[in-house]
Amino acid sequence: MTRTGSHGADEPALDAVARQWLRQVAEQGFVPRRDHARAVLRGLLRQLVTAARADPFDATAARPVGDALVEARMASPHVLAVSLPLLAARLPALLGAGEPAARARVQPLLGEFAAGFTASLRDTAMLAAEELARSERVAWRDEQHRLQDRLQHARLHDVVTGLPNRVNLREHLRATIAAARPGARIGICLLRIDDFDNLNDALGHQAGDDLLHTIGLRLREVVAGAAPALLAHLGGEQFAVAVTDTSGPDEMIKVSRLARHAISDARLPWIDGYQLRLRTTAGIVEDLCAGTAPDDWLRNAHIALAWTHPGHRPHAVFDPARATRDLRRHRLAAAMPAALERGEFVPHYQPMYALADHTVVAVEALARWQPDGRTAPAGPQEFITLAEQTGLIRPLGQSLLGQACRHGSAWHAAGNRLLISVNLSPLQLADPALLATIDEILDRTGLPAAALQLEITESTAIDGPNQILDHLAPHSARR
Repeated sequence: MTRTGSHGADEPALDAVARQWLRQVAEQGFVPRRDHARAVLRGLLRQLVTAARADPFDATAARPVGDALVEARMASPHVLAVSLPLLAARLPALLGAGEPAARARVQPLLGEFAAGFTASLRDTAMLAAEELARSERVAWRDEQHRLQDRLQHARLHDVVTGLPNRVNLREHLRATIAAARPGARIGICLLRIDDFDNLNDALGHQAGDDLLHTIGLRLREVVAGAAPALLAHLGGEQFAVAVTDTSGPDEMIKVSRLARHAISDARLPWIDGYQLRLRTTAGIVEDLCAGTAPDDWLRNAHIALAWTHPGHRPHAVFDPARATRDLRRHRLAAAMPAALERGEFVPHYQPMYALADHTVVAVEALARWQPDGRTAPAGPQEFITLAEQTGLIRPLGQSLLGQACRHGSAWHAAGNRLLISVNLSPLQLADPALLATIDEILDRTGLPAAALQLEITESTAIDGPNQILDHLAPHSARR
């Protein structure tokens, strides 16, 4: 006896067609869960049979069947290509020979079935494309974020030591200052590995980088045991430790001492049988957070570091008053060469009296700087020392000597036979060309040699170049 479903379909026949349909679909590609797929196909065949027998007839009822086939993951143009001939051949037999009207409806149903399959396949492809595009956008954004993170890390970290760099330190200081509560303090210890450039040349740059990496590791241990702090490598031989909520300069001096000991105790390479020993100096600045920009902190730390040079001190603490004095000296030193060319250095004369009759017998030429308004006036105690430090003392002394001799010659010509006394610095006295310079000035100005008196300090006379002194008196007598 033949079993029929609720709509009179022959279930064994439906199952046989479903099996054949599944085999042909499976040949076109992978079909997951074959038992479930066969049940789905059997259900779709039943829907087609029902639609063919329906009264009134509506061919569009086959559209959901094509859509369901796609939803069942049997979605491929090849699936449609094998399904249409199979359904066209087997579906009439499922309807039975006694239903010619229903069998005539097979072709319209298959047309709508194909339309539903195609529309669903198109929608699925569009959704897949949109999902792929969305996935690509997400992946692109993720890659952009990773690239940005790497670039940000490279921007803020030193490639040799992996430590925060100068930019990172500056941003850290800016954030710390902005978030500081009233009365909060901060300190910076700027460390310099002395003579590192020479050491780097001796070791080779790769070994020098390895040494900096080792130093960075040792300093990390120091910072880890300190108050909230940031360790940075500013490049080359310089490291910096920024400590927040400090209690005063003594705390930063302690940090510098610990850092210097950590560096000196580091396991260092050997050269020619001798293990390296490093000497480190530190510039320290510690103050209230308010009112100071990050660049000012770093500049002040560099200024303090420069103060360690005289006397080779292990550390120096920034002093605003001293920095102001240094800044004035630097500005004066920078202005002096142009001032000398403009003739702003002139002699002022101090009279020298004879005790017997109080007559003026001599004048002492005193150096004075008469600026043109662009530079603040400076006393000789300032600019003479600067001239000696910058190497300007020889041209400055020559200029003042020439002016004094010219003035003295004019006074002699007017009947005032005054002795002209001019001071010489130790550096002028050490100049081998001093005698030739004096000769040239006396010849040019016409001042008698006996009318020129050169003054030197006692220490210069004792410790100075006696050979020049031995030649000055006889030289003047010959003239």
